[in-house]
Amino acid sequence: MSSLNLLVPLDGSPLAEQALPFAQMLAGLVPTTIRLLRVIPPGLVNNLVRYEAVLLGAAGDTMGDRDEQQENMREALQSEAETYLKHHADVLAEHANKVEIEVAFGTPADQIVAIAQRSPETMIVMATHGKSGLLRWALGSVTTRVLQQSTHSTLVVRGAEEGVRPASPSLRRMMVCLDGSITAERALPLATGLAHVARAEVLLSQVIDPVEAPIATLSTDAATGRLRELAFGYLDHIAEGIARDVGRHVTTSVPVGYVAEEIVEEAARKHIDMIVIGRQGVGSSTNSFLGGTAEKVTQASNVPLLVTGA
Repeated sequence: MSSLNLLVPLDGSPLAEQALPFAQMLAGLVPTTIRLLRVIPPGLVNNLVRYEAVLLGAAGDTMGDRDEQQENMREALQSEAETYLKHHADVLAEHANKVEIEVAFGTPADQIVAIAQRSPETMIVMATHGKSGLLRWALGSVTTRVLQQSTHSTLVVRGAEEGVRPASPSLRRMMVCLDGSITAERALPLATGLAHVARAEVLLSQVIDPVEAPIATLSTDAATGRLRELAFGYLDHIAEGIARDVGRHVTTSVPVGYVAEEIVEEAARKHIDMIVIGRQGVGSSTNSFLGGTAEKVTQASNVPLLVTGA
């Protein structure tokens, strides 16, 4: 891995800003360009113009030309957003090779996906579970839509609740989730590249779902044991192949249980700093990300989740 190109969407909330330390951490590993993005949601300009009209009407004043008022409001919102982004860009400039800012008008998820598509190597870094407001997005729904629509790698950071100090990001231990499919294995190049530059330990994990375990002539326990044996053989083979790229020994694990739940629990047991899942691997439908394992893990785990590009 020689460089990174990060897109960090912000909505002005402290919760969304919790993605920034992770962008800074990644920028400390390899030469990195960071683009900070603020999207002004649709309808906001009209709503603010109407609100201003109500206030002026109550004071006995008039608005004047409506088109002019809308343009003035757009300019004011853009100026405010640029000032906000420049503040954070100045801080990040000490760590990244290049920091750019951009203000866009439109639906947040659509704009994030469209701007990421300008560069095929872009990684989106964003927080989730933000609180919505007049000038802020509902970060949980925006993150879900980005994961559904984008083909780019996306690092999702679970924001700490208000009043709780976020933990400092680190990348000492990574867990790459596999399921035996080629789509899941597409997560390996990015995961091994990050692990190499961060000198991180790598755990390859495959969950065996006991509901799917029974095999003809074998009991459920015997079938589960056989599937675990096969999974360890598969993971050990992959581990041997990527150990040179990672630069250290790669470990493996095969927990048994419901896939998303076991990924979350295994990450907690092994003190994992980042979970890595292929966009359409590990139990997800090849046609739809919605309802897939990665989305469930995003909702349930406090560990940052990297969903790699398709």
